[in-house]
Amino acid sequence: MRNLLLSLLLAFPLLAAELSLKEGFVAAHTEMVMDSTIDPLNNMLNAQLSIQNDDPTTLSGKLWIEMNLFSSDNEDRDEHMHEANEVDKYPLATYTLTKVTHVQNEDYTLEGTLDFHGQSKPWKMNAQIIDKDNTLTINATSSFLVSDFGMEMPCMVFMCVRDQVDIFAKAILLKQ
Repeated sequence: MRNLLLSLLLAFPLLAAELSLKEGFVAAHTEMVMDSTIDPLNNMLNAQLSIQNDDPTTLSGKLWIEMNLFSSDNEDRDEHMHEANEVDKYPLATYTLTKVTHVQNEDYTLEGTLDFHGQSKPWKMNAQIIDKDNTLTINATSSFLVSDFGMEMPCMVFMCVRDQVDIFAKAILLKQ
């Protein structure tokens, strides 16, 4: 009996499956007076995630982006954004996923740690997780205050960029 129990415990990690990122992006949104279209996009999301028994509540791992790959419709603004984010000093933003809670239907709450601008903070995201045809699609939204990460938003004359940044992330993952 002891050997059977030991065999089952040793086999449990084998039920975990690594997910392969097919594609993904992170879109951000903030505003300033007379410009509500500050919408930088980063199409180069990276992920190292696993799942057990095809159960979304067992998702764990991390997602990350290179901060210098965010771009918008305004190159000058992008340059200021990269400077404000100090991308040379803090090249990555990383989200480590530690808990997934099922809300209803395909709605979930993701909990983890956001490492941004040299600081780590707990961060929750609302997500829709769709499991179809051996593909897991995660659409997640949240927002945060950049001041919580020790940053000041850039100002031009008396107009400052809003402190809050809204995030939308999408990851399409293939089960292996």
